[in-house]
Amino acid sequence: ADDHHKAARAPTAPTQHNATMAKMTPLPTNKYLLLLSIVIGHSLLGGYYAGTRPEGAGWRFFSWHPFLMMVGMVGLMGTATLTKKRMGYTNTKLHGMIAWAGLMSSYAGFYVIYQNKNTMGKDHYTTLHSKAGLAVLVGSTMLGMAGGGVFHPGFWVDK
Repeated sequence: ADDHHKAARAPTAPTQHNATMAKMTPLPTNKYLLLLSIVIGHSLLGGYYAGTRPEGAGWRFFSWHPFLMMVGMVGLMGTATLTKKRMGYTNTKLHGMIAWAGLMSSYAGFYVIYQNKNTMGKDHYTTLHSKAGLAVLVGSTMLGMAGGGVFHPGFWVDK
């Protein structure tokens, strides 16, 4: 029955998109696992390291800001990108879910720094770092909404 449907369809004209898609291959499992371990390890260790600076400061409330931002933007979003490169419907859905988890981790990091500034009586959004960080959060949120709602029809529907 499936061959009958294939024969009934009109052939598609070759396009640049079709040629590019034909060249793409899923990321092999061994490379995927290696890259995952690097991305996740870097985010956890880097987040901890950044959270305990300056030397001797130890872990404190502020430490959650760099840790959660690293885990979200590098660890989880990096994992989401690598998962998408595995191709296929299931990996595409996983990509979206992991990316949103990364975004939620990043928003938790944003909450920490916002509350930390309030506690210390400091103004918000006074540095390029803070303005760029807010722009990245807003942009990532818009990308997630576009990806989940527009570019992946049926994302909200379980097949």
